[in-house]
Amino acid sequence: YFIQSNLRFTMILPRPLRLSFSKLPSMWTYLKVSVATPVNLDITDIELKSAIVQSLQIHHGKVGTLSHVDVLKITTMSKCRNDFYTCDVILRVARQHKQLVWSALTLINTLQGSRCSINVVKESPVLVSLLPSQTSPSGHSRYRHLPHVF
Repeated sequence: YFIQSNLRFTMILPRPLRLSFSKLPSMWTYLKVSVATPVNLDITDIELKSAIVQSLQIHHGKVGTLSHVDVLKITTMSKCRNDFYTCDVILRVARQHKQLVWSALTLINTLQGSRCSINVVKESPVLVSLLPSQTSPSGHSRYRHLPHVF
């Protein structure tokens, strides 16, 4: 206990408790996803989110439709070594639906009528850890995978 005095009165209060909110589990988890296609596509966030929601609905039914997912960032398509085009996507997903969204992502095989491969590259409760490293001039990280052959 400690004493807090004011000009008019004195109060005895319990010691303030120190709560660290960083130790509480976040309700969100962030996924870094790699999309690979044989054709250079211009994927928008609305198209990708609707493909994810459709995959959730098809593969997980009513439980899948309750899953919350947001597309935060889509990088521009770049050509890979094996004549595939890839882009990275950062998604925000409700923590309790992470497994459902992850499985629905890997089951998507077409975007805009073209074959594609979607792989989760990294998962983190903190958004900052998924951003490109400041030390790497090219922005590539050690988690980047080459796309599967179709």
